[in-house]
Amino acid sequence: MKTGFSIRYKFLAVMSFLLTACVCVYLLIAVKVFKADKTELVYDLNRSQVSNLSSELDTQFEGLSDKFKLFALMTGGAASQNRWMGEIFTKDSDVVFVSLFKNGDLTSLKEYDNKLYRETYGLKEDFFAKVLPKSRPVPFDQILKQGEAVWNATMAGHPPLIGYGRRVVVEDSRGVAIDQMAVVGFVKPDKILKSLSLSSLSEITIATSEGEVLVHPDMKSLNAEVSLKSHPLYEAAVKAKTKTSVLNFELKNEPYLGAFSKSHGGKIFVLAEAEEQKAFGAVAQLVERSLIFSLIVITVAFLAAILLSRSLTGPLAELVDRMELVSQGDLTTQIDIQSKDETAVLAHSFNKMIVDLKQSRDQLEDINRDLDQKVKDRTKQLEEQNHAVKEAQEALLRTTRLASAGEIAGRAAHEVLNPLTSLLTRVGIMERKIKNEMMPQVTMVQEIKNAWVKDLQAGGFELLVKNWEAPSSISPSQNLWQEDVDNIQGVSQGLLTQLDGLTEDGRFLVKEGARINKIINGMRKLSVVRSDRKKHSAHDLLKDCRNIMADLFQQRGYEIQQQFQAEKDFVLVDHDEFVQAVTNMMRNSLQAIDEARAEQKQSKGHLRILTALVDNKFQIYIEDNGVGIPQDNQEKLFKGQFTTKSPDEGTGIGLGISRRFIRAYDGDIEFVSSTPYEKTVFRILLPIHVSSQEVAA
Repeated sequence: MKTGFSIRYKFLAVMSFLLTACVCVYLLIAVKVFKADKTELVYDLNRSQVSNLSSELDTQFEGLSDKFKLFALMTGGAASQNRWMGEIFTKDSDVVFVSLFKNGDLTSLKEYDNKLYRETYGLKEDFFAKVLPKSRPVPFDQILKQGEAVWNATMAGHPPLIGYGRRVVVEDSRGVAIDQMAVVGFVKPDKILKSLSLSSLSEITIATSEGEVLVHPDMKSLNAEVSLKSHPLYEAAVKAKTKTSVLNFELKNEPYLGAFSKSHGGKIFVLAEAEEQKAFGAVAQLVERSLIFSLIVITVAFLAAILLSRSLTGPLAELVDRMELVSQGDLTTQIDIQSKDETAVLAHSFNKMIVDLKQSRDQLEDINRDLDQKVKDRTKQLEEQNHAVKEAQEALLRTTRLASAGEIAGRAAHEVLNPLTSLLTRVGIMERKIKNEMMPQVTMVQEIKNAWVKDLQAGGFELLVKNWEAPSSISPSQNLWQEDVDNIQGVSQGLLTQLDGLTEDGRFLVKEGARINKIINGMRKLSVVRSDRKKHSAHDLLKDCRNIMADLFQQRGYEIQQQFQAEKDFVLVDHDEFVQAVTNMMRNSLQAIDEARAEQKQSKGHLRILTALVDNKFQIYIEDNGVGIPQDNQEKLFKGQFTTKSPDEGTGIGLGISRRFIRAYDGDIEFVSSTPYEKTVFRILLPIHVSSQEVAA
């Protein structure tokens, strides 16, 4: 049997195609990955540079603002002012000139002039006071109206300068503004220029929020008063709500990689741009070198494939001839190949297959005779397996019962935890009230009684009355008798008020104790939830939940907010079970806020309880700004034994039990959404209870 196309040429064609394809795929992936990595590297470099420069500018201008204000408020003689100026504007200070002007008057009240700077650059004595303001006018209106101004103060042919001015309000002894002044100064940007020179890949420009260039590596652009208002990077920075960002943009039809950062309250922009062609020059070199290397590899591999194909096609041709004889029924033929590669293994396997085929024919009859016995043995084996399956099922049933008992125990512990925690918290509050409020008042009454007894024992009733008539050291308009009576009356009123509070706390403890008693009694029944449904105001029940959890939230400094917007709020529920379900969800929110604070991503925690009426369904929304719920865990929230907390914090059955309670009232609990550290929302749905009179109406 002859083939139309030799296996040798097929092998060469396939090898060449696969090698070429692999090289091309490698080049595509390498270029794409390298370009993506390079882009991210440029982004990170630009972001880091503009962020660092922005921080440096914030620090520098905050220091300038404080120094200028101190300069404006300095008083005293000329000698005293010179001494203060030397301490404020040191030799290494970037400030070269400062002048103080009164509101509406352009006559300088006092000045600081860096004489060494003027002499270094050969500037006239009146350069800062007269020459520079004429060329680069000071924006007094902006300083007085907006409180601050930054502008480009560089003159052509002169060293670079940044103008900075701020308003200083003068107040009287009562803190009332009586006048305002403007402090104007010029700062040398040498440190900023040094930082800009460190960037070799990107060009960094510092501009004002009006688009005026303050500092640029090319000083010609600085002197030419270049405006960036039409620059796409500046426009993106103006529109952006973020302080720092990176982006792609086009300038003169050329792609750029850029970054910006806002400094000094958005008054200064730090802009960095890198031409994409320059950034990706290494990518082009990689492609050229990879192509050359690929051509060399393909050529060498093709030559090696030609030599290899010759060693493969000879043994394969002999193998094909022998297989044709076997296909014609000749089981006595044998294949003899002297090579030591896979074709020899294949020939050996083929020879063994022929021998095994002969043996199979001889064994076929023996197998048929033993078939009955094998069937019996197999039947016995199946019976043993069925017995083992039954034993496994019984073991699984026992395990399921143990798991159910464990779930019931876990449910009891979890449900008792909420009222028990509220009890312990309220007892702690009562203890602090008694110690910090009641005991000082009782001590005061004891001191008054001891003073009376001491006077009575020392001089009898006459001395006691005489001391009563003495003027009070606290209020000279009263005598000691009136002072003691007022103190006793105040203590009496305070004790009565505190007694009312303790009575209310006692009712709270009794109420929570009754909840624990009802929960324990309910745990004795292992069937479905059995509720004592009654008509309740859902808003009143939510207020009870808030009062129960208020102590825990107040201890941590968190706020509980409520917005009740539902017009109808009567629902048919069991009071304790509803309170238990809602407080359990509030406890979960409390733990989530604690975790956010522990991660230092939440300074002030809050919980919101909102209600609404939609399609005759009473809806309760519970929102918190805790750590949130990851996407992977959102589908597991209501599954039994699922929890992200430690064994000391949760059992994994709290939300499941709460949902079971609410579903027993024909309602449901739903997860709505979660944004970490901002808002996580759950929704409780309950049908509105309609009385028979409302139905008749």
